[in-house]
Amino acid sequence: MKKLAFLMTAVMLAACLSACSDAPASSSASSAGSGDGIAMEAGNVEEHTVEAIQARGKLVVTTEAGYAPFEFLDEEGNIVGLDASLAQALADDLGVKLDMQNIAFDSVVTEVQAGNADMAIAGLTPNAERKQSVDMSELYYGGGQCMLVLAENAEQYSTKESFDGEVMATQRAALQQTLMEEQFPNATPLLLPDFPQCVMSLMNGDCAAVLIDQVSAEQYLKTMDGLAIGAVPVETDPEENGNAVAVMKGNTSLLEWVNARISEYEAEGLIQQWFEEAQQQAETMGLE
Repeated sequence: MKKLAFLMTAVMLAACLSACSDAPASSSASSAGSGDGIAMEAGNVEEHTVEAIQARGKLVVTTEAGYAPFEFLDEEGNIVGLDASLAQALADDLGVKLDMQNIAFDSVVTEVQAGNADMAIAGLTPNAERKQSVDMSELYYGGGQCMLVLAENAEQYSTKESFDGEVMATQRAALQQTLMEEQFPNATPLLLPDFPQCVMSLMNGDCAAVLIDQVSAEQYLKTMDGLAIGAVPVETDPEENGNAVAVMKGNTSLLEWVNARISEYEAEGLIQQWFEEAQQQAETMGLE
């Protein structure tokens, strides 16, 4: 019960901060629900180059802070996690301040595309649809996908067909939505704003499973009772099986700079260090 209360708190806090984000209300409202692959008017690349960001003195990064250990909110409402640490390191290397904005997930990429942010760091997979609207960096973290189910029902769902007619939850506009539609076409989709709400629906009996990344699923098992990773595999493209940074289409200078920094951070062991620190913090808070 205590762990469930923690999860409910995380859901409410994420919703509150998303509503109070300092991202421009007009841009967030216009792009919400537009999706990664929808054509829209693009911003000016020249306003988001390395030199332009340094001259401005601020790096604007969009995220959706309901995805521990990658991005989540601490007790004070600050955005923390692996992606937050990566964003801060990038800002530090640019010599500028970080403005990390917590907005709806389906607006994270479109805000970059529209020129309202320099980059998006939000556990984004570099799938083909996403690459139509933005450029994606090299992977900075890899991991597979899986099904999260109630432990008491684990044996019941042993094949893909066992999910036919069942409600399956995942995050709206995420890679998992596409995987669900392609691999579980006979399941009834429940698309929610973030994964904490998906898991809450599973715990409440509103869905049979949550399609989620392996890392987050394992984090849930550590902090919540009664859950299990299902036996049914979720197939993914190895080139899309991980997280990357999104920048505006054609912003070559920033993309190359980000790729170089990612290589440095990986070589120095910082990515793994940030990930482990984020895992520990999420576990301490009782989050997913």
